[in-house]
Amino acid sequence: RCKDCHGTDLMCHTCTLCVHERQPLHRMECWNTYSFQVTTLKALGFHFQLGHPIGIRCINPKSASNNDFVVLDCNGVHEVGLDFCGCESAQPHITQLLRVRLFPSTTTDPKSAATFRVLEYFQMLSFESKASVWEFYNTVARLTDNTGTR
Repeated sequence: RCKDCHGTDLMCHTCTLCVHERQPLHRMECWNTYSFQVTTLKALGFHFQLGHPIGIRCINPKSASNNDFVVLDCNGVHEVGLDFCGCESAQPHITQLLRVRLFPSTTTDPKSAATFRVLEYFQMLSFESKASVWEFYNTVARLTDNTGTR
């Protein structure tokens, strides 16, 4: 089930991936016979393809940073399976990220990015509450895992 979608529908693995093709940063839970266990779309096999329209797979995908890409969003810190377009006419990786509203953490070989939404949210929050970047990040990280062990 998805913690971010409206409703409490339980879906099979295939339906979950299909429904979240346009929502790659939603938080998932999977039933393990006894209880719901936190999982990710990446763990379910989802790959976020850049450089092509949604639903169109690249014929030459380039996995981002050893398949270990991290995205910061308002609802948490997400490990995502992200594939850059490797076609002959592909844009630079930075451009591919910016076109899907992900702001890369570095200009060369990015391994993480923040959504424009979380950047805009932090900007408004810092104007009103004077929260530091460190406090904001810790708050978002706690949305992902509030045990304090990470």
